[in-house]
Amino acid sequence: MPDHRSYQDPFYGWTVPKAILLCVQTLKGCSSLPFKAIQELISMSEMQILNEKSSSSSLEVLMKFSKDYSISIEQIIIIFNGFVQVIRLALKPPGAFLKPDIFKDDLRDLKFSEQIIEAFHNILFGTKRDQLYHIVQDRDRPRLPLLKSFDWNLDVTLTTASLSRCIEPLLFFQFRTNDNRVLTFE
Repeated sequence: MPDHRSYQDPFYGWTVPKAILLCVQTLKGCSSLPFKAIQELISMSEMQILNEKSSSSSLEVLMKFSKDYSISIEQIIIIFNGFVQVIRLALKPPGAFLKPDIFKDDLRDLKFSEQIIEAFHNILFGTKRDQLYHIVQDRDRPRLPLLKSFDWNLDVTLTTASLSRCIEPLLFFQFRTNDNRVLTFE
């Protein structure tokens, strides 16, 4: 645990996520991977968070890295997944909560190299921080189904025979939500 003047939990929580542990172990075993490639993987992980739909193109680039640096695709995917996890976990707390020096200390405790720590620092405390933060917060918030349509009907039955003008109102509501549920009330 880092020794800070005012104690604060690490950004990743009390236990280190398995994806990050595997990433650090795999990075230690991949000495043939140059820092330029690691930096590209970190920037790709940032892009993965910004637009999550481009996973097929990311896989092609990861396969290219695997061929270029003669590292198995599984190892590249483990490293990439760990980098994405670090960025996501660092963006989970509110913007003012995570301080740059504490973040660097937490990454040092995870045994990341200083170059990788600087690359993460530049992404998370650079110009795109607000954009990344808002995307992650919006994507991770719980959502209730939205109301797609609301129909109502009022039926009134008038009877004048032996009941001497009995009025029976019937109010019917029908809600349709965006998760294709239909709720009816009478």
